[in-house]
Amino acid sequence: MSDLLDAIEAEARGDFAAALPHYEKLTTSGSALDRVGIHQALARCNEKLGRLKDGGRWRRKAGQGYVALSDDEMARDERQYLALVEYRNAVQDLHGDASLPEVAKEYAAVLKDNFSGGAEGLTHEGLFAGAFFRALGDHLTAAKYLFDTAEAMSEQATTTGDANLREATILAYERAMDSATKAGRADVARVAQMRAYDLKQMT
Repeated sequence: MSDLLDAIEAEARGDFAAALPHYEKLTTSGSALDRVGIHQALARCNEKLGRLKDGGRWRRKAGQGYVALSDDEMARDERQYLALVEYRNAVQDLHGDASLPEVAKEYAAVLKDNFSGGAEGLTHEGLFAGAFFRALGDHLTAAKYLFDTAEAMSEQATTTGDANLREATILAYERAMDSATKAGRADVARVAQMRAYDLKQMT
């Protein structure tokens, strides 16, 4: 019998409970990328069964696995983005769990790497990060991602004339202003307030 085939066939039938023990036997076999896939499968099955905390732990392992890959195994920008997706899922699944602050630090490190070239193309990730760190009480980090993402959104809203995007951008700036104020960054708060005001004049 093949645990891999048995796991996949069980998952394909929607029998996630039956798939789990087979996937669990495969966590140390195969290539590093294969193991990431197994961690993702374990996360997926646990999430389907409503076991979010268990799912979140496997999402974290998948994120760690992507970060640990070498350039020969996967291009750095690709693996960092895939790690970001896994960590975003992990922090959602682990909401309220004692491990969340530690996982949040790993998530922040992956975010920093992904945003090193700017927030363009990362709107959802930036807004989610801002909301997540606001909820966690880390207003300095929240302000950074909300402001940087709002800057990218503002440029797009101005170029396209999209009223809905402009409204979302104003709200992002206002949240950035609030978090920056709470983090003691009055300078960032003032700039965010000015940006929001300027956009409101365009409505």
